[in-house]
Amino acid sequence: MKSTVNQKNRIKQLRNERGISSRELAKMVGTSAPHMSRLERGLSPLSIEWIAKLSGALKVGSHEIIDLPFDRKFTGKCDDALLGSALGWLMEASDKYGVKLSRQDLSKWASYVYKEAVEQPLDFKRTKYLAFTIVQVIRQVKR
Repeated sequence: MKSTVNQKNRIKQLRNERGISSRELAKMVGTSAPHMSRLERGLSPLSIEWIAKLSGALKVGSHEIIDLPFDRKFTGKCDDALLGSALGWLMEASDKYGVKLSRQDLSKWASYVYKEAVEQPLDFKRTKYLAFTIVQVIRQVKR
């Protein structure tokens, strides 16, 4: 999956809060210190795979890495893997269709996809299809 986030992230802040050096975090997630520095500064694209690795190493939700404005009541009781997947599919679809999504849009639509997946319930394929359909509709509306 090549979907990426080119927005500010909280990697350095979260790393510092945990007293971990950039070099230590790089080793924990299997990359070099220079690459970690580029990820922290937003100079290298932050893929959903990197978000997942970093959230595991830093022991935070995937949404916290890129600082999405989710309601804490929502994120406190949600399945981070499903929320991270919804976020990843929206990012992948936005890359595919050339649609720029703001932090607020990513948060809103990831919450919506998550809610629908849980309430319906939707399987993996249908949940991904919903995320891609949302981005296609956004693309048509923006034209």
